[in-house]
Amino acid sequence: MIKRFLIASLVLGAGTLASTTTVMAASNQADDITGVWRTKSGGYVQIYRDGDVYDGRIVGSVDGKARYDKNNPDPEKRKRRLLGVVILDHLKPEEDGAYDGGEIYDPNNGKSYSAKAKMTGPDTLDARGYIGLSLIGKTQTWHRIDPASANVHSDLLHQPVGQSPQ
Repeated sequence: MIKRFLIASLVLGAGTLASTTTVMAASNQADDITGVWRTKSGGYVQIYRDGDVYDGRIVGSVDGKARYDKNNPDPEKRKRRLLGVVILDHLKPEEDGAYDGGEIYDPNNGKSYSAKAKMTGPDTLDARGYIGLSLIGKTQTWHRIDPASANVHSDLLHQPVGQSPQ
């Protein structure tokens, strides 16, 4: 009787441990997207966790030049620096390792699109912006970079979102 109880306890405990490990692995896998990424156009975007979703903000560029949000549909925002602007918003991790349900802002044309993303390697990310169905859109491959790289504004990496860069 005691032997059966011990075996049943071990089986139940192992099942609980396995499901907890699976949940923790899924959470850790979702965090793989965090870091600083170089976009196709040479911008540096920091993707970070914000609660249960992931957001991304501009933290620099390859050439280090100051850029402004000159194509924004809101005339009040056209003179703001792009540095620190959140361009990727509310990506939600999916069970298959992809991220969906977000929005991406393209400062090159001032338009926002639905967004999804998928890691295609440890340091590559396919970011897709689309209208309506994801079939109608464009995918860019972003590459992870070292946050200490030249022209990455490291002061922004640890600054709360919404604060203007110094």
